[in-house]
Amino acid sequence: MGRFLTDSIQIGRPFQYALVYRHQPTEEVLFPDTAIHFAPYQVRQVTTFPTTTTGTLPDIISRDSAVYTLISFETTSAQVLQVPIRIVRDADCTLIMTQPDTIFLRTSIAANAADTTGVASTTLATHTELIQLRQQFNYPILVAVVTGLSMLLGLLYLLFGRWISRKIRLYQLYLRHMRFQRNYNQLIRTLNAETATTTTSQAIVIWKEYLGRLEGQSFASLTTTEIAERIADERVVDALREADRVIYGGAFSVQSQPALRLLRDVATQTYRRQRAALLASTSSKHSDGPTDSSSPTASTQLSVPS
Repeated sequence: MGRFLTDSIQIGRPFQYALVYRHQPTEEVLFPDTAIHFAPYQVRQVTTFPTTTTGTLPDIISRDSAVYTLISFETTSAQVLQVPIRIVRDADCTLIMTQPDTIFLRTSIAANAADTTGVASTTLATHTELIQLRQQFNYPILVAVVTGLSMLLGLLYLLFGRWISRKIRLYQLYLRHMRFQRNYNQLIRTLNAETATTTTSQAIVIWKEYLGRLEGQSFASLTTTEIAERIADERVVDALREADRVIYGGAFSVQSQPALRLLRDVATQTYRRQRAALLASTSSKHSDGPTDSSSPTASTQLSVPS
């Protein structure tokens, strides 16, 4: 006798099937092969019990039994199982089939309330509403991209870092010089007797700030006498004194504009010298810094165009 121990099952959920056979004690019984005779079910576990013999002669009876734990993935609503039992004889085996037993598939999908027959409708919906799903950020891809870019930038820096740094510094130096030239020349062009004091004062402030930045020193707070002590060129000193006469005495003359042009040329020549020094220091393979070993407090020597 074979029967299911439950009347309904769910797909993928284990259930049990019990098999019991009573026979004469002298008979040898073979239960069904779990790999063949339980299809389409999958046998998860088999629990066997020792043979028990009861009664007295001539009514003595032996009983063999086993419980099979099965799993079904079939979608048929009613499923039937019938397995064979073999009685071993001297010459061959006698095949005995168990009575078929039926088990029903239990569905988790509720039937339509309007369907009085209890049969789920198979009509597809013609109108549906889309549900906006929240986008999830792909962090593994972000980490991979950031890591790859970091490695690429690091490699580029190792290969071209010095060259790129030199180009940036040269470009910044060039932009500052162009800005100085534009502002300073605009003041020189508008220089006249009426605006001489204000224009000359602005020009000297721009010149001191730019020259001090080029030389790495502070010229903005220095007086003409203090600058003269640092610059060993009488023409630059004379040009600064001419600017002082215009600023503090209002003494505008024909020498005022040439004096400002001389100071502009001094700044331009200093820019060219600093640019050449930057090219020489960054292109050197044996030094990472400037080759000038002079003290930063030493007096600045400016070569002035004649």
